[in-house]
Amino acid sequence: MKIDIISGFLGAGKTTLIKKLIKEELNKEKIAIIENEYGEVGIDGNLLKNEKIDVKEITSGCICCTITGDFKAAIIDIIKEYRPERIIIEPSGVAKLSQVIAAIVNNSELKGARINMKIAVVDIQNLDMYLKNFGEFYINQIVSANTIVLSRTQYSNIKELTHASMAIRKLNPNCSIITTPWEEIESKRIIEVAEHKLKDVFKEVNLIKMPLNTPAIRGQIRTKNGSADDVFENWGTETPRIFSLKELKQALNALNDKSIYGEVLRAKGIVRIEGNRWVQFDYVPNDIQIVDFSSDYTGRICVIGSKINKEPISKLFLKES
Repeated sequence: MKIDIISGFLGAGKTTLIKKLIKEELNKEKIAIIENEYGEVGIDGNLLKNEKIDVKEITSGCICCTITGDFKAAIIDIIKEYRPERIIIEPSGVAKLSQVIAAIVNNSELKGARINMKIAVVDIQNLDMYLKNFGEFYINQIVSANTIVLSRTQYSNIKELTHASMAIRKLNPNCSIITTPWEEIESKRIIEVAEHKLKDVFKEVNLIKMPLNTPAIRGQIRTKNGSADDVFENWGTETPRIFSLKELKQALNALNDKSIYGEVLRAKGIVRIEGNRWVQFDYVPNDIQIVDFSSDYTGRICVIGSKINKEPISKLFLKES
């Protein structure tokens, strides 16, 4: 049985990548997913569920620190109940990948299972900012992965791609780096790279293989001993509020104001908007995505960040229309 770990910092695009891999390639296998939401309100697990996939959600903490026992139990339960060919683990955005790997390797009950793909999804648009402010957690994901998949490269130029690749290569000289926009690369190719099945796919997937030495990030990284729970906070709620599309966009754009809301690193949710429509939204600094979604039982919102101001955030999303 294969165990794939698809990690990435808050809002990098982990769930989107998993959906792409399943839709295009992994639907041929019997798959189970373990989804760890750091916030108290689960969002991504609902986006992954379908009739062929068993999804177990672990919320209200990080599987690499405060709820490690829940994580280990979930793996055993899903093997006994579902007997999958492949388990995909999506840790929370603030999990240390090395600790997730250790929790699997050190689990004596997982004989016969092997860690297969170790992917870290890296948002190219926020790479420098996250390296500077959240070095310990961010770097751990990069150095512990065997494949880095850059997200939002469709908005980047060659200079930005080169800078990002050099910074990553400085931290992890041996990983494969996929820089091709996701709509231009097949899931089969991503899997072949992550499973080390291809000898040379440079032209197809723009892998940057040569070691690069750069001082680009030297002296910028703040490290801090401690767990994710010591650094990150979350605010989450369920709400029946019906937004106008304009109100939702204004609320998400407002999160950029650190003086009011603190340092918001990720906001996501499923909410109802005027016209009897539902949408799914995703916010990370410098990028907001809002797409149509099928109707749901109630709206759900989760905001994650460092030193966030929960009262203003609550007023922002829960105020009367």
